[in-house]
Amino acid sequence: MMRRPLTKLTLVATCGGLALVTGCAAGATGAKTATVASSRAPRPAATRTWTITLSPAPDDLALAQIDFRGAAPGARVTSASLRIAVPGPFGDDYLASVAARLPGGPRALVLLVNRPSPLLDPVDVVLRVTALRTLGTPVVSRLDNPFVRAASAPRPSLCDLPLHGGALSASQLSLLRSRGGPFDAFAGASAVAQAYDAACSLPFASAFQQDVTHSGAGSTPPAPAPTPPVGKLPGEGCVPKPGYACPGAVESSRPSVAGGG
Repeated sequence: MMRRPLTKLTLVATCGGLALVTGCAAGATGAKTATVASSRAPRPAATRTWTITLSPAPDDLALAQIDFRGAAPGARVTSASLRIAVPGPFGDDYLASVAARLPGGPRALVLLVNRPSPLLDPVDVVLRVTALRTLGTPVVSRLDNPFVRAASAPRPSLCDLPLHGGALSASQLSLLRSRGGPFDAFAGASAVAQAYDAACSLPFASAFQQDVTHSGAGSTPPAPAPTPPVGKLPGEGCVPKPGYACPGAVESSRPSVAGGG
């Protein structure tokens, strides 16, 4: 009579063990399914992309500042973390982008000079900007045509670099990229520094404005054609020049033709 209860208890214990194993297996399967589902969930992109449109007038420039807010610790603007490209026509313009090595959050400056040429220069240049999200949220400010800007105009919002009243120098900037032929004496970081100083009413080199307003690119104005001499003979004010001779001297050098009769 004692064997039957023991048999029942053994069966119950065995079933309980089986249920426990089944429950554990089901739990493991559910966890695996949840892991697979979470791995398939979309992850936020590591970069953000947007466009900036600059419209400088011919023989003038446009300047843009990208100020990043809420950057991750240690994030800084480099050629790998910030890329600026021109996907459309560019003509003979000049473009340079730099990182500002100044106190505060990450910042970048972009210079575009409109140099008119027969290359069908676009009126508006669209820049495609791609930045790592670790740099933070970009805030863009821009200024067009500082050389014709009225002195009484409000101070541009991009003129907020911590310079303590001094001019921006090329040593405070790091060149990221440039496109187009440089100027006679200014290229890359030095051109951007001069453009910022001009835009923000800070001291800048007058030669930079001359390069921009005369289409720069190392071009030299053509020499004027020599003017013909005045008078017929040297004694009458004729001064021979290369490629020219005094008319009287030319006439006297012509051979005479003898007439016969």
